[in-house]
Amino acid sequence: MKGTRFVFIFALVLGGLASVPLAAQSLLPSSLGTWASSGTPAQVPPQQIEQLANDRASILREYGITSGERRQYANGNDQATVRLYRMVDPSAAFGAFTFLRDPDMALPAPILAASYAAGKRGRALLVVGNLLMDVASAKSQMTTADLNALAQSVAARADRRPYPPIATFLPRAGLIPGSERYVLGPLALAQVFPPGAKNQTDWAGFGSSAEAIAGRYRLEEKPSDKVAGRSRPAEGLLLLILYPTQQLAADRYNALSKSFALNVAPSQAGDKPAVFGTRSSALIGLLAGVESRETAADLLNQIHYASDVTWNEPTHDLTDPSISTIVVGAIVDTGAIMLLAVAASLGFGGFRLLTKFLAPGKIFDRNAEVEILQLGINSKPIDVKDFYILNSPR
Repeated sequence: MKGTRFVFIFALVLGGLASVPLAAQSLLPSSLGTWASSGTPAQVPPQQIEQLANDRASILREYGITSGERRQYANGNDQATVRLYRMVDPSAAFGAFTFLRDPDMALPAPILAASYAAGKRGRALLVVGNLLMDVASAKSQMTTADLNALAQSVAARADRRPYPPIATFLPRAGLIPGSERYVLGPLALAQVFPPGAKNQTDWAGFGSSAEAIAGRYRLEEKPSDKVAGRSRPAEGLLLLILYPTQQLAADRYNALSKSFALNVAPSQAGDKPAVFGTRSSALIGLLAGVESRETAADLLNQIHYASDVTWNEPTHDLTDPSISTIVVGAIVDTGAIMLLAVAASLGFGGFRLLTKFLAPGKIFDRNAEVEILQLGINSKPIDVKDFYILNSPR
């Protein structure tokens, strides 16, 4: 009976220890301003992320998600749900943010603790490092102060590495705010760039560490379009793909003709999607939804790639010391070596003399071990004991 009780208690202790990591991993706070949570957050592993993201779970896995968390908050009779997605890095969080953002989401009032934010009535998205938070409320939405408190509560445990710079290569003129979509895989690309959805393969080259961003543009009507009687498109869809090297970008650009009617008028495209394209170093630009080559050229000519090489390791100035510094350093180092040699000599010699004084003929220079070479000039042989006549008995 005692053995069974011991096993039961031991199992309870192990269960308590196993639950500690789950509680420690919780990021969402228990209160946000006037909002409070009475329960514990629900932890969701990446294999079950459908519980939070529904049909968008596969896209989040493509971006790279490590875990999820959900917590309910209440403010009187109002209810709010916060879903937190922990991504592998800030690039994945930024991509998931652009993908989950609805077209009608405007930029809310400045949320200082968040790197990116978007919202509308009843919903808000926040990005802090590698953490993406989706806030949904039924009636009254959280205030800017509440959202800022939410961002601040998780900031200390967020990954603060930089976000991808590819968004800076999108031309600003004509870009529809909030239409940017940053993608890291073919599943997301098929949804944000429909002209390439027919291709089942990874035609953009994400397997080669490529990254892409798409944005919608309002295009201006050209005189040539009026003369030809063509109606200008209301919008154009621009896709930028960035590759690690120029050679890889050149190879991919040359292979685009297999999947697209590249730089061909839509009337001559046949069964392939018509796109206009350009390449600037390691950056490829594809523009869809445009019928005029002149209109496409106006936008594509604004695409320029400029590499920014950074070195994240600690640096120092490489300067040659002056001749006086070299001479003084040599003297000081030589003196230090000489002092070290004198100290070592005194230490060794003093220890030996002290040993011979305290134990003469027992440790060093024992009679049986001392050998002396003699020339035989004198008839009297040398006796070793003569060296220790004052301290050693004959």
